[in-house]
Amino acid sequence: MADTDLDEEVALAPAVAPMLERAEAAWLSPVRERLAALRQQGRLPHGLLVAGAPGAGQAEVSTWLAALLLCRRPGAGSCGQCADCKLLRAGNHPDFHWIGVLPDKKEISIDQVRRLSESLSMRSYRGGAKVAVIAPAEAMNRFAFNSLLKTLEEPAGDTYLVLAAGRVDRLPKTILSRCMRLHLPLPTAREALAWLSCLPGKNTWPLLLALAGDAPFLAVDYAGQGLEGLDGEMQGAIDAAVEGKLDFVAFAEACAKNSPAARLAWLESWLTRSLKDAALASDLVNDNRLPWLRPPGVDMKIRAGFGLLDQLRDARRLVGGSLNTQLLFEGLSISLAALVGRPAR
Repeated sequence: MADTDLDEEVALAPAVAPMLERAEAAWLSPVRERLAALRQQGRLPHGLLVAGAPGAGQAEVSTWLAALLLCRRPGAGSCGQCADCKLLRAGNHPDFHWIGVLPDKKEISIDQVRRLSESLSMRSYRGGAKVAVIAPAEAMNRFAFNSLLKTLEEPAGDTYLVLAAGRVDRLPKTILSRCMRLHLPLPTAREALAWLSCLPGKNTWPLLLALAGDAPFLAVDYAGQGLEGLDGEMQGAIDAAVEGKLDFVAFAEACAKNSPAARLAWLESWLTRSLKDAALASDLVNDNRLPWLRPPGVDMKIRAGFGLLDQLRDARRLVGGSLNTQLLFEGLSISLAALVGRPAR
């Protein structure tokens, strides 16, 4: 890594070898082939946006591309044997830069981007390409985005900026217009489970994969966070809300401190299924799947359900930014209790 005042890039860079191994997943083969072809033809742009659903492999593919660009004997991928490949895998390549959210921070700051731009403006330490990965790119604040523009507009020779994003809607149009976009596909459930089943230590992959929205790399991250029991925990909160016993503050605090994005995704998935069941149910009065949808006022409940669904989707766009996450969940908890709680008798 290139030196920085606070040594931030070193602290944030992931272990390269596992990232490269993940990037070799079979369903990403067309993506790898396209990148290798662009590299061989000299048509790879200086600004590239690697986008897809959260956990689709943005960071993995970005790292794979960095290895390809830094390798001195590239083919369909990096050779893994040259000095540059070995330096990268050891986490010591001076022309590879990784920018992410610092510990105890919520955003990528302008200072981080300025230091990156200064490093990229210098000559290559190894006499080859210089590559920077910003992940997740949507975590940059507006000042950081503005600072990045000049580097995107006037890149130094043999310099590549790779933005890994799971939320393209959070990126300014000025950034999007200066990058070639590469969309990452998700595998089929069968492909994902086949890949996950080869990993050690878990027998709950179907549950984690469903929680991750069929994104296998996100399922691996969830496994590392110990979220196998999240489904039961969240369903317990729903049941408590139905009974009028949900402690809003305690629930919001727990959600804010432990994987808030995963919990919002669970709530959105649960509510979407519930509303779909409500639309298809022939007799809502006797539908035991939806105890909170009962006359009188079924139509009003369904409208309220769609209102809460909009709240959840807005929350998923906002979470991880500068907002107070606990207050966000407290508001959602109140809306949830109002929706599913039993009416007063």
